[in-house]
Amino acid sequence: MIARRLGIAERTVKAHLTGIMGKVGVSSRLEAALFAYAHHELICPVGQCPLGHLPKVQ
Repeated sequence: MIARRLGIAERTVKAHLTGIMGKVGVSSRLEAALFAYAHHELICPVGQCPLGHLPKVQ
């Protein structure tokens, strides 16, 4: 779905995901999603998030 939406090959998406996961020190897409949720304010500052700002993790 990501590849289709971006108009790129699935293999390219997998390569980028692998690189990102290695840099943040996670080993699965679930861990990557949880990392992104927990660090959302650093990744997408308030007012610059195209999907609306997520609530702060307690």
